[in-house]
Amino acid sequence: MTSEMSLAQGYVQAKSYIPYDQILLFGDSITQFSAYQGRGGYTSSQGLNVLPQFFPPPHVAKVRMMTVFFGANDAVLPPGDQYVPLEKYVQNLKAIIQHPVVRYGDTKVVLLTPPPVNEYQLTAFDLSKGVTPLSRSANNTKLYADACREVGKSLHVAIADIWSAFMREAGWVQGQPIAGSKEIPENPKLASLLVDGLHFSGDGYKVMYDEVLRAIRETYPEEAPERQPVHFPPYQFAEDA
Repeated sequence: MTSEMSLAQGYVQAKSYIPYDQILLFGDSITQFSAYQGRGGYTSSQGLNVLPQFFPPPHVAKVRMMTVFFGANDAVLPPGDQYVPLEKYVQNLKAIIQHPVVRYGDTKVVLLTPPPVNEYQLTAFDLSKGVTPLSRSANNTKLYADACREVGKSLHVAIADIWSAFMREAGWVQGQPIAGSKEIPENPKLASLLVDGLHFSGDGYKVMYDEVLRAIRETYPEEAPERQPVHFPPYQFAEDA
């Protein structure tokens, strides 16, 4: 054992190290681009497959809360290789939320609906990758968002309705053609929330952040940031080493 290892072990014992509870962000590239860690390109099927491979057991860490954010890739139009049929998408979301590793740790789930797409921006994004025709459509993506929302309601978990939050920002009204569709002129506000018709701009992430916090405060008020304990004292009262 090296002197550095001995020193580290002694420090941990002396300070009575206790691991903090964790918040797990589980999703595709939209999660990845917000917090680095994520599984770019993943669908709900691939997410379900890897979930038990990384979810820590309770004796290792307490995952107090988990966000689940899949659907943007599932909603790829067939015959795209990421396409997941709507019924299978619903099954996958339920399986993730009710997975034994999640339930055993009594983890609270925040389910995020897939966001809308902007077909105008998406055309250029797809062409840059050599993809034709359009990989996704505004109308089809709405079906996945609607289904995701219903899964959250049926399982009584927090729902961060990203699709609806973006649409409110875009000024969309129920009954109108869907913002982002080429059936109508491009919506500049929706375009400002996306960088390529699919992934979020900084403004888009701000909308997502606000919606996730709203969902947490409404469904799990005890987990609101302002209600969390402070683990270490302010510097005025902290002891020197």
